Amino acid sequence: MQVASRRFRATGLAVATTLTVAVAGCASEDSPGGADERVLVGAAISTSGPAAFAGVPVRQGIELAVEQANARGVLGDGVRIELKTVDVAGDPAAAIAAYRQFEADGAAGVLCCTLGSEAGALRPVMTGSVTPGVVTVSILDGLADPPHLFRPFEIPSKPGGIYDQFLDTVIGAAGFSTAVMVVNDDNQAMVQDSRVYADALGRNKVRLLARINAATATTSFTSVATSIVAKDPDIVVASTIGSSTAALARSLRERGYDKPIVSNVGADSAAAYKASAGTMAGTIFPTPYHADFPVNEAGAAFAKDYQAAYGSKPDMFAAHGYTAAQMLITAIADADNHDPEAVGRALSALGSMESVYGGLTFTGGQAAVEESARHLVWGADARITEWGR
Repeated sequence: MQVASRRFRATGLAVATTLTVAVAGCASEDSPGGADERVLVGAAISTSGPAAFAGVPVRQGIELAVEQANARGVLGDGVRIELKTVDVAGDPAAAIAAYRQFEADGAAGVLCCTLGSEAGALRPVMTGSVTPGVVTVSILDGLADPPHLFRPFEIPSKPGGIYDQFLDTVIGAAGFSTAVMVVNDDNQAMVQDSRVYADALGRNKVRLLARINAATATTSFTSVATSIVAKDPDIVVASTIGSSTAALARSLRERGYDKPIVSNVGADSAAAYKASAGTMAGTIFPTPYHADFPVNEAGAAFAKDYQAAYGSKPDMFAAHGYTAAQMLITAIADADNHDPEAVGRALSALGSMESVYGGLTFTGGQAAVEESARHLVWGADARITEWGR
């Protein structure tokens, strides 16, 4: 039977950027009766390397959710969440090792999967274990698998979903005729998305002049940009992670290409914009959450709380970390006990929850979002506006 969750509201609290680590179930001698329980939650995320632009705000969103839950006493009197975060730096082997350690330490659940490569490696490991995981970032198709793995945000590449709506709106309305696509071909999710983008170009009668592959670790896009400028397409389509989009934009603008870049949800990153030295101006992208354009009160409150805690506005990745942590914490609170098997059952029973994206409903552990995504464009001086307005 599926159930609706308690509404998880923000509290307006500032948080420290580092949370203490403890093993689940330990007792504090200073608490009444020595019964101060600590419930361990693990987070295996990439806070360094090519995915740091996403992993750092993900970690901060998670920390904020944990701090707020503890302040509210969500798990009951004398029970607190202890968060342990491991930087896996985009390495699938490190992600597996971190998960195995959390499993051995008795974690109630794990927050995981920044990159598609991590997700692809972790999925078979996690589905063979009892410690449930909640995805923070990866948009790789087919990840959700109750009672093992859950994803509290929509897959943007699903048919008729965020990307199809975005591309048909932007490409269909602008009258583009030609495009070149750049793809991180070593990232399964980016390859997956590139097929959606290619299909959208075709149905909107935009001729794809070339597809250029580039690894996620690529830092110089000089040759890629030179090739694109020679072809002079109406748009460049970037099916790339945020750091690659930033480097690509910089190389293109330095070579005089001043036409639109159409990218994905990964472009919703202030860190990526900063890394591009402002050359991501003119990049159009969809996002399920943006602090300047919240869809509900929860989104507005989250933006205020995150700003107070970290001195900057949250991006989509911070929202992903926050929501993933809320989902896991809700299940821990709903579970019969704090054992991972019980938490997995509670996650499986979660039918809906309120989030900063709007209302979520779950089918097979995968969320669908009631509200439409925003279509935004980067401008000068890190300004963001709604596309077409």
